[in-house]
Parts: sequence; C-alpha cells; structure tokens
Amino acid sequence: MTRLTSLNPWLAALAVALCVQVPAQAQERFTVSMPGVTDNRLFTSVAASDASGCGGKNQSPALSWNAGPSGTQSYAIVMHDPDGQKGQGVDHWIHYGIKASTRQIPPGAGTKSSFEGAAGTNSKGSTGYIGPCPPVGDSSHHYIVQLYALDLAPDALPAGLTRAQLLEKIKGHVLRNSSVVRRYHR
Repeated sequence: MTRLTSLNPWLAALAVALCVQVPAQAQERFTVSMPGVTDNRLFTSVAASDASGCGGKNQSPALSWNAGPSGTQSYAIVMHDPDGQKGQGVDHWIHYGIKASTRQIPPGAGTKSSFEGAAGTNSKGSTGYIGPCPPVGDSSHHYIVQLYALDLAPDALPAGLTRAQLLEKIKGHVLRNSSVVRRYHR
C-alpha cells in the first residue's frame, strides 16, 4: 500500500475502498425453503390432496425463511400450479398477514384456522391449503411456493382474497420475494 500511496493518492484511496466489507446483513439474501428438501423435488403424498382419489393427507408443507429486508411488516404465501387446468393455472394456497417476526411455518398449518394471519381463497373457492392432485397421466405439475416480504401491517388486508386480488393489493408493497418449486404427479 505504501508504494501505491507514493504513486497515486487516488489509486490508494480506491484500493482502500475496495477492501471495505459490506455488512453481513446487507449481503444476506431473502430466501424461503422447505426444510429437509432441496428445490425442484417431488412433493410426498402427504402434501397431496385427500380428495378425488389423490391419495394424500392434504398437509401444507413446512416453510422456513430468513428475515425480510428492513421495513418488513408482514409476509404473504402463494402456492400456484401453472400447469393446472390445462395450463390456465390452479391456486392451491393463499395466506397473508403473517407477522414479521415469524420465520417458519410447521407442516399442516395451511389447513388450520388457528394459523396466524388471513387465509385467502383458493381455486376451489375455499380458504386454506388444497394439496396437489393433477389428472392421472399428466406429466409432473410444478408448484411454485412464493413468499413475499411486505411493508403492510399484518391486519392491512381483509381475509378471503384470491391470488389475483392479493397480487393487486400488494402491488407497490413488496419489498422482496423468494420462491421454491416442487413437482407432483400421480
């Protein structure tokens, strides 16, 4: 560094600036995961629907995530199957108003009315989680589970919103989002 200083003070200042470390908090990504399962794996039958011969237990997956960015007041979850309904999509789980202090959701929480926050309306017209149940013979469907960090208070939105309504209401309020993908076939 001594040699750099004597040659050009500007280059010395640049070298020092490049050595400054960014705080770990600023470097941390906002990520959601399903504990114990890597991305793009198959759902187990436990997560599948328990209706229409799907053979499942209709248990929503466990989720965990790190803290959202500064200003996060709540989180929202959307599980969407873009392959469902012959490519028109199926909404399996909409849930929002999850407190900013929450970092994980246990398995099965999406079907419990006691779970914090507000349940949205899925494609079947009910609230809560509905598990995968693609038609027999279809290729694996993809289930995108998105987590949104929002600058909205947990009680800012009414219960029962559809995916389209939720996405419209959170427009301009998403600080970050993260997603995981699971597949399922029968």
